[in-house]
Amino acid sequence: MEEEVMLIEQAKTDPEAFGRLYDRYYQPVFGFLVSRTRNAEVAKDLCSETFFQALKNIPRYESRGRPFKSWLFAIAVAQVGNHYRSRKRWLSVTIDEAPELVANEDYRPDVSALADEDDLGLRGQLDRLRPLLSQLNQKQQNILTMRYFSDLSIPEISTATSMKEGTIKSHIHRALKKLHVLMSPRLPAEERESIKTYARTDAVTT
Repeated sequence: MEEEVMLIEQAKTDPEAFGRLYDRYYQPVFGFLVSRTRNAEVAKDLCSETFFQALKNIPRYESRGRPFKSWLFAIAVAQVGNHYRSRKRWLSVTIDEAPELVANEDYRPDVSALADEDDLGLRGQLDRLRPLLSQLNQKQQNILTMRYFSDLSIPEISTATSMKEGTIKSHIHRALKKLHVLMSPRLPAEERESIKTYARTDAVTT
C-alpha cells in the first residue's frame, strides 16, 4: 500500500510512474468495461478515455480514505454511463463474435483474481448468463460486474459509486434474486440454489 501511495505521488508529475499504474490497473478496468459493453472495441475506447481522464486529473487526486482503485473505477463507471447515453453504434467485433477473446485471461483478469472456488463457481454461472444481465438496471449491472467480474470488495464499490455499503449490498441482493428468477430454465437446480444463496449471504458480507 505504501509503495502505491508513493507511486501515485510520483505519477502526478512523472508520466513513467503513471505508466506503471496503467500497467497495474489496465486489465481490471478493461475487464469491467468489456463485461459492461460486450464489445471489445468499445471497451478499448472507454478504457483509453478512462486512463486519459485519470492522467488529466491525477494531480488533484487525494486519497482521503478513497483508494486509487476505487477512484479509477468511478471514472470507468462514468464512461459506461456516457457510452449508453450517447447510443452510438459500433461496427467492431463483439464478444459473441469472438469467444476466443473472453477465453483469454489477458482480457479476463476477473478469472485469475477470484479468491476461492465458491466465487469461481458463481462467476462461472453468471458468465453463462451474461445476456440476462442486460435485464437488470444500469446501476445493478455496474455493481454486479465490479463485484463478480472485477473482484472489487463491497467497500471498494461503495467508494467507486459514492453509495453506502448497505445500499450496495441491497442492490446485489435484489439483482441476484432477479437473476435467480430469470435463470430458472437455464441452470440445473443446484446451480440456481447457489445463486439464491449468494443473494442471501452477499447482502450481509463484504
